[in-house]
Amino acid sequence: MHHVPKVKGKSHSNNTIAMTEDKQSQFTVVSPEYWQKRWEERKIGWHKTNVDSLWEMGHVIVGVEVARAALEEFFEENSIKYTVSDLPDGAGSLFTSEDNRIHLYCCDLFSFKSDFGGPMNGVWDRGALVAINKEDIPRYVEILSSLLAPDFCYLVETFEFDETKHSGPPFFVSDKDLNDLYGGKFTLTKLDRQDAFEEQHKAWGIDSFFEKLHLITPKK
Repeated sequence: MHHVPKVKGKSHSNNTIAMTEDKQSQFTVVSPEYWQKRWEERKIGWHKTNVDSLWEMGHVIVGVEVARAALEEFFEENSIKYTVSDLPDGAGSLFTSEDNRIHLYCCDLFSFKSDFGGPMNGVWDRGALVAINKEDIPRYVEILSSLLAPDFCYLVETFEFDETKHSGPPFFVSDKDLNDLYGGKFTLTKLDRQDAFEEQHKAWGIDSFFEKLHLITPKK
């Protein structure tokens, strides 16, 4: 299973302001409308696409993305023919490649149901966990955990920076946070930590930025 960046947030009404500051917190509060607006304004500086390479390797891909424009752009950029169908109960739309090996759901992640897709042998979380409101993360982990096959392999990328200087997104997720979220049920292994500081990060008011990669596997 691949999570197409940006898979985000809990539902709010269409009148919700795209980006707000939580008065009880230093962090930005995000919503589906926020991410849709980011795509419309092309403010996607930490967006990367990896679905096509996984697909070319022969994998069946299932992804979730709240911004319809992101999915349309993915198929168009990679010249992949696709169809679009409605999900039950007005939950969103399903984009399916012509060869039926890419299934990308345009919906709020918290509307995603296990009967949409699963169980998942592999998960690549790049840009999802770090883009969810902190209070929603346990619920996110619960949903993802319910979709895993017994022999799953789960990669998650997180970012390390001074969260007192940048309110997000992306949000800082510490190694302790990951252990608290996954360590009780699964085996968590840190694979990599790389300096990823770029010019754009200076505008965030930070002077360091690291990308970290962890592997989550079943406990033996």
